[in-house]
Amino acid sequence: MKPNSLYAQLELIPEPLERSVQTDYSIARVWAEAKQRLSIVGTALLTYLCGSTDLSVTVKRNHRGNTLFVAYDPVTQQRHTFSSEQELRVWVDQRYYQ
Repeated sequence: MKPNSLYAQLELIPEPLERSVQTDYSIARVWAEAKQRLSIVGTALLTYLCGSTDLSVTVKRNHRGNTLFVAYDPVTQQRHTFSSEQELRVWVDQRYYQ
């Protein structure tokens, strides 16, 4: 046992990895990062091509200045207009359970 090795063990200093192990580790790390990036790009591309199924809500004002909540449902491709946030929430809850 080398004196430096004993010192490293006592001080809990990790010993350097062998050259081949370091190369494998860096290749594995690079591959994992590449897979993660490809997954993000693939998900974005799939969403772009297929569209989203999430509701879209827009707040507007009518000619009298009243607030309107316009919800677009991409699944049914319909728009629904509500005069209050409470009405909108009730509709969303009912839609979820149908």
